[in-house]
Order: sequence, then C-alpha cells, then structure tokens
Amino acid sequence: MTSDQDRRYDDFTDGFAHLMHVQRGLPLVGGRIFAYLLVCEPAEQTAAQIAAAVGASLGTVSSMTRLLLGARLIERVTRRGERAAVYLIAPDAMSSITRATLEGTRVAREMTDRGLALMADRPAPARARLQDLRDVYLIFENTIPALLESWEKGRREGTV
Repeated sequence: MTSDQDRRYDDFTDGFAHLMHVQRGLPLVGGRIFAYLLVCEPAEQTAAQIAAAVGASLGTVSSMTRLLLGARLIERVTRRGERAAVYLIAPDAMSSITRATLEGTRVAREMTDRGLALMADRPAPARARLQDLRDVYLIFENTIPALLESWEKGRREGTV
C-alpha cells in the first residue's frame, strides 16, 4: 500500500489495536501490526514495510512480530533468493483468537461459579446478578465451539 493508503487505515488500525489491548492485553503497537496485516496489500509485508506503515522502529516491529508469532496470529515466510522475510496473517488466526476468547470465558464462568458458591446461603434475589452473568458465560461456552467448528469446516470446504 502507498503511504496515502496507509494513512487511510490509521483510524482502523488504531481502533483495532486499542480493542486488542483492552481485550487481550496486546501492546498497542502489536495490535496495530496485526490490524495492518489484516488490511494491507499485498497481504505479505516485510518488517520494513510494517514499520513504515505503523510508525514503529524495526526493533519494535521485531519484538511485536515475535509476540504475534508466538500467539499464532501471524506467520513469517522466507523464500529462497529473497533476503527479507515477510509476515502475514496466519491461516488459523481467527480460530486462535476465538479459542483464546473461549478460554477467557471459561475462566470467567468458573470465577462466577466460585462467587455463587460463596453466596449459597444468600437469597436468590441477592445472587441473581451473578447468576445471570454466569448463565451468559455458560451459553457462550456451550455454543461458540460448535459455531467455530462449523465456520472452520465451511472454510475448509470453501462454503463460507
């Protein structure tokens, strides 16, 4: 993308970075890199291209791409005869994000279970708010895995 195109996506990358920071604890620049890789053309970008696009140093891009690689959100590809590696969104990144969300949901549901156990001697109306939250977490825990599996199957079969 040209620098004008990069600037056009700044609000998106900054907003998405903030979302990833709040929801996942990802450093803001890591979120910017991930968001940029979601929308850039071509989909494969060198560290220098990423640094220019997100306004970060090569050292910062190196650190953040290692973090994103470890989280299985991006891939690093090297090609014979080319000096620079390129980075791109990992094919299973969306599944990884969803599975991490589900893990957070499970942990939160377990916390609400513990809270409800502590409140066992209190009347139902006193437990209602926590019970509602626990029930919502349980719905997510019970339904999202099947939805994810359906999406992954459709993606493999080319029907989504």
